[in-house]
Amino acid sequence: MIPVYAISTGKIETLNYDQKRPMHSALNKTMFSGKMWLSYTGFSEDEQAYKDHGGPHKAVCCFSKKNYAMYKDDINILPDYAMFGENLTLVDLDENDVYFGNQYQLGEAIVEVSEIREPCWKIQRKYGIKHLVKRMSSSGKTGFYMRVLKEGYVQQQDHLLLLKTAESPTRLSVQNLNDIYYNDRENIDRLNKAINNPYLSPKRIEKLKLLKEKAMNK
Repeated sequence: MIPVYAISTGKIETLNYDQKRPMHSALNKTMFSGKMWLSYTGFSEDEQAYKDHGGPHKAVCCFSKKNYAMYKDDINILPDYAMFGENLTLVDLDENDVYFGNQYQLGEAIVEVSEIREPCWKIQRKYGIKHLVKRMSSSGKTGFYMRVLKEGYVQQQDHLLLLKTAESPTRLSVQNLNDIYYNDRENIDRLNKAINNPYLSPKRIEKLKLLKEKAMNK
């Protein structure tokens, strides 16, 4: 069993975190009570402000609470859960130990690791931490997304149960892909391995192919 600290959802709202223009986001999430339906596109009461957030390959966003400590010197009081707008705040699941294609039971639902989480400017705006996006992405501790293979009800007290680990020949960790995508963009061998991973979302494959094309044309 992989302990889940909190399961959270949020609604789109107008947020004013500084003197710049307001932003629309469902970044501020709260724990729900009882149970909630988890569909192929996410939790029934969860919203996303932009088309690149959510969807079948980004149905559930996960982040490890242990990684909150990376920002303890930047924030006086760290949030207790959903610090980066994640649906699942995991007690401690390192990106090195999460492979694309890993399948888990969550309540009645079955989910599968499918995407890296690309940190966006909104979280940097929320906390006012300089270079937060760059720090998070270069560290590889970004969290990750899961697709839903089987819909079902999820309760607040549910935890993740590993059902299947990705096959060894195609095994690619979230940490590894983050390192390729953010820190090693011209490594053709690593890009090829990632491009051939059968569990990555089509959009991620497209982005990796573009990186490979740029690297080969340098």
